[in-house]
Amino acid sequence: MDDIEMLHAVRPQPDAPSHAAYTAARAALLERAVSPSPTARQRTPWRRARWILIPAVAAAIAAALVIVPGRVGDSRPPVMSSRDVLLVAADTAERTPESAGTYWHITITREGAATEEYWYRRDGHFWIKGKGLKGEGKLLEWPMKPQPFAVGPLRMTFEELRSLPADEKALYTRLWSAVPESGVRPSGGPITTVEQDGLAMEALLSLISEAPVSPQVRAAAYRALASRPGVLDLGETDGGRRLQVPVASGKGIMIVDPDTGRIRETSVWAPLTGGMAYTQDGMVTIDAEWTDQLPPG
Repeated sequence: MDDIEMLHAVRPQPDAPSHAAYTAARAALLERAVSPSPTARQRTPWRRARWILIPAVAAAIAAALVIVPGRVGDSRPPVMSSRDVLLVAADTAERTPESAGTYWHITITREGAATEEYWYRRDGHFWIKGKGLKGEGKLLEWPMKPQPFAVGPLRMTFEELRSLPADEKALYTRLWSAVPESGVRPSGGPITTVEQDGLAMEALLSLISEAPVSPQVRAAAYRALASRPGVLDLGETDGGRRLQVPVASGKGIMIVDPDTGRIRETSVWAPLTGGMAYTQDGMVTIDAEWTDQLPPG
């Protein structure tokens, strides 16, 4: 059992629209994404939605759930399919400049619960802080050796993450082809094609929601997800469009905001430390960004 496995051991498509409908819907969303309405400018800023959960020793870390306030008085052009939403989100993500910093800072919030924070350095060192975590609210450097970043079932160094292809077909092929070598076997026996597809989907979810990849790779992951079968549109909701996504270990719900190219809320995510996590009663939200500072201990 390696260090990542030790960490985990302690933590218990609708029919496609017509070409004309698709073109009109996507054009409307693109126009909205680059020209926000006065109402949108007045709304309360929301946290950038991305996710990570770090397992901790002695059951120190629990799943975090939070609901971000919705946007009041907002109206969005009708969207015909999940593919429309994902493709527009991809276009938005690709245009969003990437910040710089020393640490990939993850903030986990939960209504009525203490905030949990994590700082990842490029070399695999990381720090945690939050009441209920190991360290009980004090900044703690994780005492184990540096770890690779987990992208669904795959493990990559920071340099490997940053060298992933920015073409959606090449990206999906890279992820899918690497799954059999990961050693992950959902059914315990030889991996099946269905399982391989599901695990590659988990890797895509990691790239769009939490991994520190470039805007171009995140956009490619959105486009690859848009091309996969089984992603269902569940309709409009506060903050974006509600989608159902299939993964190797089940199905999850996520809210995609095409205005920002972000996952606003989700019930399933692929932690950077490996595996998949689910919420039982609610949705989670993630805030992730680069920073140059660790907080005081």
